[in-house]
Amino acid sequence: MSDLFSIGSSALLSYRRALDTIGHNVANVDTVGYSRQQVTLSTRTPTATGQGVYGNGVYASTVTRSASDLVQQRLVSGASQVGYFQMQSELAVRLDSLLSDSSLSVGAGLDGFFTAVEAVAADPTSTAARQSLLAAGEDFVRRIGTLSHQFQALDGELAFEFESAVASTNGLSSQIADLNEQIALATGRSGGNPPNDLLDQRDELIRTLAGELDIRTVMSDTGELNVFAQSGQALVLGAQAYSLTVVDDPLGGSLPQLGIETQGGVVNISNQVGGGRLGGILAASDGLSATRGQLTQLALGITEQFNAVHAQGMTPDGQAGGAVFSSASIGVQTHAANSGGAGLTVSVADPGNLPGHDPELRFDGSQWLRVDGGTAVALSGAGTADDPLMIDGLSVVVGGTPAANDRFRVDLGSELGAVRMQLSDPDGIAAAGALNVEASATNTGTLAVDQVTAEQGDAAGFGAAASLVFTALDQVSIDGGAAVPYDAQTGVLVNGTRLTFTGTPAAGDRFDLSPTGAGSADNRAAQALADLAGSSWMRDGLDRPADAAARLVSTVGNHAATAEAAYAGAQTIQSADLAEQDAISGVNLDEEAANLMRFEQAYQAAAQVLSVASGLFDTLLSAVRR
Repeated sequence: MSDLFSIGSSALLSYRRALDTIGHNVANVDTVGYSRQQVTLSTRTPTATGQGVYGNGVYASTVTRSASDLVQQRLVSGASQVGYFQMQSELAVRLDSLLSDSSLSVGAGLDGFFTAVEAVAADPTSTAARQSLLAAGEDFVRRIGTLSHQFQALDGELAFEFESAVASTNGLSSQIADLNEQIALATGRSGGNPPNDLLDQRDELIRTLAGELDIRTVMSDTGELNVFAQSGQALVLGAQAYSLTVVDDPLGGSLPQLGIETQGGVVNISNQVGGGRLGGILAASDGLSATRGQLTQLALGITEQFNAVHAQGMTPDGQAGGAVFSSASIGVQTHAANSGGAGLTVSVADPGNLPGHDPELRFDGSQWLRVDGGTAVALSGAGTADDPLMIDGLSVVVGGTPAANDRFRVDLGSELGAVRMQLSDPDGIAAAGALNVEASATNTGTLAVDQVTAEQGDAAGFGAAASLVFTALDQVSIDGGAAVPYDAQTGVLVNGTRLTFTGTPAAGDRFDLSPTGAGSADNRAAQALADLAGSSWMRDGLDRPADAAARLVSTVGNHAATAEAAYAGAQTIQSADLAEQDAISGVNLDEEAANLMRFEQAYQAAAQVLSVASGLFDTLLSAVRR
């Protein structure tokens, strides 16, 4: 009789626990991260007798959750990818929107500017044309300046997002560490049975954490989940969380860098982050820097080259052409760990060959190296004023004494917002050629003037009258002075102006140089300025100005399209993984309703067993009393 009571009681208790679990499932149907739970029923140990082995009922052995470790791993990886590409996509789209804005279009500004230059070349005496040129120049630098300010604003937004992501990561790590402790305690108290609700909470936190930073996890023997950054440093070890920290860029970059606190101090892991919101922010910052570099290459290249050509001309009042745009003052960032006393002075040597990013330099103890993407290349030059270091179109002069491993970054982008119109007087436009060169009628050689180039606009006597007399095929006298060697390749330098010739001179051939008079209608300098628009002199002879502007816009547009596609693809994969997780772990109300009816009936049947056992027991007592 006692056996029947025991069997009925165990069934009642087991089915009640099954019903409790079903109710728990239904209650959490909308709980994020909840995994459906199920009671596992097992047969109680039977009793062996001489008449046979008799069963002793049922018991609820454990409660399991419906979850897949494989799907969880995919969700963690997917969350990291979504966070990574989301940040890149958002910034790329904003950059594309800025550069495509008609009011900010650099290409449109260039077109308008060179159209105005052509108008001056067509009518160099027109005051209206000259005023239009100045207005077009102001519009061009306005566009550059506005974009520069917008880029700075984006820098600030990225820095804010970066600090927010670091704080979020640290908070999540602390919560995971706390849950590790709770899970270990709960597992021990339950005889090794898993605390399912706590496991669900931890899994959800892990997925959220992966959205901030790419991570990997390792399960301990005690059920604690250890979390590591992809660089190898621990974020969570058991119940101990380690904090990320914001580290200033030692080379003065606009975006802070990422460090992690370890027992040995803070380790910079910025170059080892490849996923999550933090990785996306770092990658987006690199993209913004690249865009700023291309725009700087374009803006400084055009303004410096325009100034150089303008200096070869003559103004209406007979003065050499001055600077139309403000000259660049290129900044240099010094690494915080430098131990030497060196300082660098950087200037533009070749406007057509400027780098499209901020180059880094390192002194290895014996020579200067240019460091790009981890690759170090030795630089030519001694770093002196007479023999500077050359980085593409930049000239670098080293002052002081560097120490081994001293590092510097040339900050081209800092000058982007400083581009200004320096010329405000229409009569300051040097449209005329500085000199007229006339061959003597008595010349017998075949020599003819090829080019007249103002090489040194500030040279004493620039544009002054002079005479050249060839005393031999390779000798020339300037203003009756002693003959000097003549090289057909380099020509002759006279008062800051270089003349090159075609043909062959004869002894006695004479050329007279006279300055262009005030009020001249000559347009040679203006035409040379206009010709800059149609010649491929940028990017070391690969691009015209319009090509460089179009390449900038297309590069940003292509990057935006690629980033959007990558983000959409990551979202699609994540959605598929979430759907699979829901199929495995989600609560199906129809299924739970069916289980509820099944276990309700089983519970009622078990109650009936107890009722029968009670009736039999009463019958037995009545018989004994008799």
